[in-house]
Amino acid sequence: MTRLPLTMKIEIPFVKRCPRGLCRSNDDWDTSRMEEYVKAVEKEVIANADQFDDCSIEAIRLGGGCASLAPAPCVADLMRTVRQLYHVAENAPVSMTASIADISGATMPFFRRAKITRFDFMMMSLDTFDFARLNTRDNLRDFPLICECFLHSYANDTLGLVLAYGLKGNATVFRRSLMAALRGDCRHIELTRWTKQEAADDEEAKAQLDEARAILSDAGFEEYAPLFFSLAGHEDPCIAAESNDLDIIAFGMGAQTRIDGAKSTNTFDSELYLSHPDDFSLITASIASVR
Repeated sequence: MTRLPLTMKIEIPFVKRCPRGLCRSNDDWDTSRMEEYVKAVEKEVIANADQFDDCSIEAIRLGGGCASLAPAPCVADLMRTVRQLYHVAENAPVSMTASIADISGATMPFFRRAKITRFDFMMMSLDTFDFARLNTRDNLRDFPLICECFLHSYANDTLGLVLAYGLKGNATVFRRSLMAALRGDCRHIELTRWTKQEAADDEEAKAQLDEARAILSDAGFEEYAPLFFSLAGHEDPCIAAESNDLDIIAFGMGAQTRIDGAKSTNTFDSELYLSHPDDFSLITASIASVR
Protein backbone atom coordinates (compact mmCIF):
# COMPACT_ATOMS: atom_id res chain seq x y z
CA MET A 1 0.00 0.00 0.00
CA THR A 2 1.38 3.37 -1.03
CA ARG A 3 0.73 5.95 1.65
CA LEU A 4 0.48 9.71 1.20
CA PRO A 5 3.36 11.36 3.12
CA LEU A 6 2.16 14.11 5.45
CA THR A 7 3.42 16.11 8.40
CA MET A 8 1.38 16.70 11.55
CA LYS A 9 1.21 19.76 13.79
CA ILE A 10 -0.37 19.76 17.22
CA GLU A 11 -1.26 23.20 18.53
CA ILE A 12 -0.61 23.65 22.25
CA PRO A 13 -1.19 27.41 22.56
CA PHE A 14 0.00 27.89 26.12
CA VAL A 15 2.31 30.83 26.66
CA LYS A 16 4.78 31.73 29.37
CA ARG A 17 3.63 34.17 32.02
CA CYS A 18 5.86 37.14 31.29
CA PRO A 19 5.07 40.71 32.32
CA ARG A 20 7.20 41.82 29.38
CA GLY A 21 8.50 40.19 26.28
CA LEU A 22 7.31 38.28 23.28
CA CYS A 23 4.80 36.20 25.21
CA ARG A 24 1.41 37.10 26.55
CA SER A 25 -0.21 35.59 29.64
CA ASN A 26 -2.74 32.79 29.83
CA ASP A 27 -3.74 33.58 33.39
CA ASP A 28 -6.89 31.46 33.27
CA TRP A 29 -5.10 28.28 32.17
CA ASP A 30 -4.08 26.45 35.32
CA THR A 31 -2.66 22.93 35.30
CA SER A 32 -6.04 21.21 35.38
CA ARG A 33 -7.31 23.28 32.49
CA MET A 34 -4.17 22.60 30.46
CA GLU A 35 -4.65 18.90 31.14
CA GLU A 36 -8.26 19.20 29.98
CA TYR A 37 -7.06 20.85 26.78
CA VAL A 38 -4.50 18.17 25.90
CA LYS A 39 -7.10 15.47 26.52
CA ALA A 40 -9.47 17.36 24.22
CA VAL A 41 -6.80 17.37 21.50
CA GLU A 42 -6.44 13.64 22.01
CA LYS A 43 -10.18 13.24 21.40
CA GLU A 44 -9.88 15.22 18.16
CA VAL A 45 -6.95 13.03 17.10
CA ILE A 46 -9.02 9.89 17.74
CA ALA A 47 -12.11 11.21 15.96
CA ASN A 48 -10.19 11.96 12.75
CA ALA A 49 -7.94 8.90 12.57
CA ASP A 50 -10.03 7.01 10.00
CA GLN A 51 -9.74 9.88 7.52
CA PHE A 52 -5.97 9.51 7.37
CA ASP A 53 -5.53 5.73 7.41
CA ASP A 54 -3.88 5.91 3.98
CA CYS A 55 -1.32 8.51 5.09
CA SER A 56 2.16 8.24 6.53
CA ILE A 57 3.15 10.84 9.13
CA GLU A 58 6.72 11.82 8.35
CA ALA A 59 7.20 14.42 11.11
CA ILE A 60 5.30 15.88 14.07
CA ARG A 61 5.58 19.31 15.69
CA LEU A 62 4.09 20.34 19.02
CA GLY A 63 3.89 24.11 18.93
CA GLY A 64 1.50 27.02 18.80
CA GLY A 65 2.93 28.45 22.01
CA CYS A 66 5.23 26.95 24.62
CA ALA A 67 4.16 23.32 24.31
CA SER A 68 6.18 22.10 27.30
CA LEU A 69 3.80 23.98 29.60
CA ALA A 70 1.33 21.16 28.98
CA PRO A 71 1.45 18.44 31.65
CA ALA A 72 4.20 16.05 30.55
CA PRO A 73 2.21 12.84 31.25
CA CYS A 74 -0.59 14.16 29.03
CA VAL A 75 1.87 14.89 26.24
CA ALA A 76 3.17 11.31 26.47
CA ASP A 77 -0.38 9.92 26.39
CA LEU A 78 -1.29 12.09 23.41
CA MET A 79 1.75 10.97 21.43
CA ARG A 80 1.07 7.34 22.28
CA THR A 81 -2.45 7.73 20.87
CA VAL A 82 -1.10 9.34 17.70
CA ARG A 83 1.29 6.43 17.16
CA GLN A 84 -1.40 3.85 17.86
CA LEU A 85 -3.97 5.28 15.44
CA TYR A 86 -1.83 6.83 12.70
CA HIS A 87 0.92 5.36 10.58
CA VAL A 88 3.92 7.28 11.90
CA ALA A 89 7.18 6.69 10.05
CA GLU A 90 9.73 4.82 12.14
CA ASN A 91 12.23 7.67 12.27
CA ALA A 92 9.76 10.55 12.16
CA PRO A 93 11.23 13.55 14.02
CA VAL A 94 9.12 15.11 16.78
CA SER A 95 9.91 18.71 17.74
CA MET A 96 8.44 20.68 20.62
CA THR A 97 8.59 24.34 21.62
CA ALA A 98 9.75 24.41 25.21
CA SER A 99 10.91 26.31 28.26
CA ILE A 100 13.92 25.10 30.23
CA ALA A 101 11.85 25.61 33.38
CA ASP A 102 9.76 22.63 32.27
CA ILE A 103 12.69 20.23 31.87
CA SER A 104 13.45 18.17 34.96
CA GLY A 105 13.92 14.67 36.24
CA ALA A 106 10.15 14.52 36.72
CA THR A 107 9.14 15.57 33.20
CA MET A 108 11.95 14.22 31.02
CA PRO A 109 10.87 10.56 31.23
CA PHE A 110 7.50 11.54 29.77
CA PHE A 111 9.08 13.62 27.00
CA ARG A 112 11.29 10.65 26.18
CA ARG A 113 8.22 8.43 26.09
CA ALA A 114 6.68 10.94 23.69
CA LYS A 115 9.86 10.48 21.58
CA ILE A 116 10.64 14.18 21.35
CA THR A 117 13.69 14.49 19.10
CA ARG A 118 14.26 18.26 19.39
CA PHE A 119 13.41 20.85 22.02
CA ASP A 120 13.11 24.39 20.68
CA PHE A 121 13.85 26.35 23.84
CA MET A 122 12.23 29.79 23.79
CA MET A 123 15.20 31.48 25.44
CA MET A 124 14.88 34.77 23.47
CA SER A 125 18.48 35.61 24.37
CA LEU A 126 21.62 33.96 25.73
CA ASP A 127 23.11 37.29 26.82
CA THR A 128 22.73 38.01 30.53
CA PHE A 129 21.48 41.59 30.11
CA ASP A 130 18.98 40.84 27.36
CA PHE A 131 17.78 37.65 28.98
CA ALA A 132 16.67 39.55 32.08
CA ARG A 133 14.52 41.79 29.89
CA LEU A 134 13.08 39.20 27.52
CA ASN A 135 12.60 36.06 29.56
CA THR A 136 11.32 36.32 33.12
CA ARG A 137 10.25 32.71 33.50
CA ASP A 138 13.50 30.84 33.00
CA ASN A 139 16.87 31.12 34.72
CA LEU A 140 19.76 31.55 32.29
CA ARG A 141 22.13 29.82 34.72
CA ASP A 142 20.04 26.66 34.35
CA PHE A 143 20.55 26.51 30.59
CA PRO A 144 23.96 24.75 30.54
CA LEU A 145 22.79 22.41 33.30
CA ILE A 146 19.70 21.41 31.30
CA CYS A 147 21.81 20.83 28.20
CA GLU A 148 24.47 18.82 30.03
CA CYS A 149 22.35 16.75 32.39
CA PHE A 150 19.28 16.10 30.26
CA LEU A 151 19.84 16.72 26.56
CA HIS A 152 23.33 15.22 26.36
CA SER A 153 22.23 12.10 28.20
CA TYR A 154 19.36 11.84 25.71
CA ALA A 155 21.11 12.76 22.45
CA ASN A 156 23.51 15.46 21.32
CA ASP A 157 21.40 16.80 18.48
CA THR A 158 18.19 17.65 20.32
CA LEU A 159 18.80 21.36 20.95
CA GLY A 160 16.92 24.08 19.13
CA LEU A 161 16.65 27.74 20.16
CA VAL A 162 14.27 30.64 19.65
CA LEU A 163 16.10 33.98 19.79
CA ALA A 164 14.76 37.52 19.51
CA TYR A 165 16.20 40.29 17.36
CA GLY A 166 15.10 43.88 16.84
CA LEU A 167 15.66 45.61 20.17
CA LYS A 168 16.66 49.24 19.73
CA GLY A 169 20.41 49.84 19.91
CA ASN A 170 21.00 46.19 20.60
CA ALA A 171 23.12 44.96 17.69
CA THR A 172 26.20 44.11 19.77
CA VAL A 173 24.25 42.30 22.49
CA PHE A 174 22.22 40.35 19.93
CA ARG A 175 25.45 39.34 18.20
CA ARG A 176 26.84 38.03 21.50
CA SER A 177 23.66 36.05 22.09
CA LEU A 178 23.87 34.50 18.64
CA MET A 179 27.54 33.59 19.03
CA ALA A 180 26.79 31.97 22.39
CA ALA A 181 24.18 29.80 20.68
CA LEU A 182 26.69 28.70 18.06
CA ARG A 183 29.27 27.68 20.66
CA GLY A 184 27.00 24.90 21.92
CA ASP A 185 25.28 21.91 20.34
CA CYS A 186 22.44 23.88 18.79
CA ARG A 187 21.18 22.39 15.52
CA HIS A 188 18.15 24.57 14.83
CA ILE A 189 17.49 28.29 15.39
CA GLU A 190 14.35 30.37 14.97
CA LEU A 191 14.66 34.15 14.94
CA THR A 192 11.65 36.18 16.00
CA ARG A 193 11.37 39.95 15.84
CA TRP A 194 10.89 41.97 19.01
CA THR A 195 7.93 44.32 18.48
CA LYS A 196 7.14 45.62 21.95
CA GLN A 197 8.87 48.09 24.26
CA GLU A 198 12.19 49.46 23.00
CA ALA A 199 11.64 47.94 19.56
CA ALA A 200 13.98 49.01 16.78
CA ASP A 201 12.64 50.61 13.63
CA ASP A 202 12.44 48.57 10.43
CA GLU A 203 15.85 49.67 9.16
CA GLU A 204 17.68 48.82 12.37
CA ALA A 205 15.85 45.51 12.77
CA LYS A 206 16.69 44.58 9.19
CA ALA A 207 20.36 45.36 9.80
CA GLN A 208 20.38 43.04 12.83
CA LEU A 209 18.66 40.30 10.84
CA ASP A 210 21.02 40.66 7.88
CA GLU A 211 24.03 40.34 10.17
CA ALA A 212 22.47 37.30 11.87
CA ARG A 213 21.90 35.65 8.51
CA ALA A 214 25.55 36.18 7.59
CA ILE A 215 26.81 34.82 10.93
CA LEU A 216 24.56 31.76 10.73
CA SER A 217 25.52 31.09 7.14
CA ASP A 218 29.21 31.21 8.03
CA ALA A 219 28.52 28.68 10.79
CA GLY A 220 26.88 26.26 8.35
CA PHE A 221 23.25 27.10 9.06
CA GLU A 222 20.85 27.37 6.12
CA GLU A 223 17.65 29.43 6.19
CA TYR A 224 15.32 26.68 4.96
CA ALA A 225 12.16 28.69 5.78
CA PRO A 226 11.76 32.40 6.60
CA LEU A 227 13.55 33.03 9.93
CA PHE A 228 14.17 29.30 10.51
CA PHE A 229 17.78 28.11 10.28
CA SER A 230 19.32 24.68 10.65
CA LEU A 231 22.43 22.66 10.04
CA ALA A 232 22.18 20.23 7.13
CA GLY A 233 19.88 17.34 7.94
CA HIS A 234 18.20 19.10 10.86
CA GLU A 235 15.48 20.99 9.01
CA ASP A 236 12.02 20.68 10.55
CA PRO A 237 9.73 19.03 7.96
CA CYS A 238 6.62 20.55 9.56
CA ILE A 239 7.96 24.09 9.35
CA ALA A 240 9.15 23.47 5.79
CA ALA A 241 5.71 22.11 4.82
CA GLU A 242 3.93 25.17 6.23
CA SER A 243 6.36 27.53 4.56
CA ASN A 244 5.94 25.86 1.17
CA ASP A 245 2.15 25.43 1.42
CA LEU A 246 2.39 21.65 1.41
CA ASP A 247 -0.27 19.36 2.81
CA ILE A 248 -0.26 19.11 6.60
CA ILE A 249 -2.76 17.85 9.15
CA ALA A 250 -3.18 19.75 12.39
CA PHE A 251 -5.09 19.43 15.65
CA GLY A 252 -5.96 21.79 18.48
CA MET A 253 -7.31 25.32 18.83
CA GLY A 254 -6.51 27.44 15.79
CA ALA A 255 -5.02 24.45 13.97
CA GLN A 256 -4.92 24.71 10.18
CA THR A 257 -5.14 21.51 8.15
CA ARG A 258 -4.23 21.77 4.48
CA ILE A 259 -5.06 18.78 2.30
CA ASP A 260 -6.68 17.97 -1.07
CA GLY A 261 -6.76 21.62 -2.11
CA ALA A 262 -8.61 22.87 0.96
CA LYS A 263 -7.56 24.51 4.21
CA SER A 264 -9.71 24.13 7.32
CA THR A 265 -9.10 26.22 10.42
CA ASN A 266 -10.20 25.20 13.90
CA THR A 267 -11.91 27.58 16.28
CA PHE A 268 -9.89 29.48 18.86
CA ASP A 269 -12.89 29.58 21.19
CA SER A 270 -11.63 27.52 24.12
CA GLU A 271 -15.05 26.76 25.56
CA LEU A 272 -16.35 25.50 22.22
CA TYR A 273 -13.24 23.46 21.55
CA LEU A 274 -13.11 21.86 24.99
CA SER A 275 -16.80 20.96 24.77
CA HIS A 276 -16.77 19.43 21.28
CA PRO A 277 -13.22 18.46 20.22
CA ASP A 278 -14.46 15.39 18.35
CA ASP A 279 -17.11 17.22 16.30
CA PHE A 280 -15.52 18.56 13.12
CA SER A 281 -18.60 20.55 12.12
CA LEU A 282 -18.69 22.47 15.40
CA ILE A 283 -15.01 23.26 15.92
CA THR A 284 -14.23 24.21 12.30
CA ALA A 285 -14.16 28.00 12.03
CA SER A 286 -13.56 28.16 8.28
CA ILE A 287 -12.82 26.14 5.15
CA ALA A 288 -11.17 27.73 2.13
CA SER A 289 -9.95 26.54 -1.25
CA VAL A 290 -6.18 26.79 -1.70
CA ARG A 291 -5.80 25.54 -5.25
